[in-house]
Amino acid sequence: MEWNNILTAKEASLKLGKNEKYIYLLWKAKSPLLLKNSVSKKGNTLLITRQGFEHLKQQLKNESDHESNGTRNVVLNEVYAHTIV
Repeated sequence: MEWNNILTAKEASLKLGKNEKYIYLLWKAKSPLLLKNSVSKKGNTLLITRQGFEHLKQQLKNESDHESNGTRNVVLNEVYAHTIV
């Protein structure tokens, strides 16, 4: 296991400029924003792979781009539809 390719969910959430529980809440809700199998719990610590972090960062950038061109609600509705199953 290469430790430079893994971040704690708290650390990654803060790097994204979000609340420290952000990735935990996405993981708990089985959000489609997360790359499959990129988040796992080891003991009491939630971890995310570097690849999963970069994927999520891109997803958030895309959401930001949608927000600036007026399509944000469509993206959010799609996310909610996947998480309320």
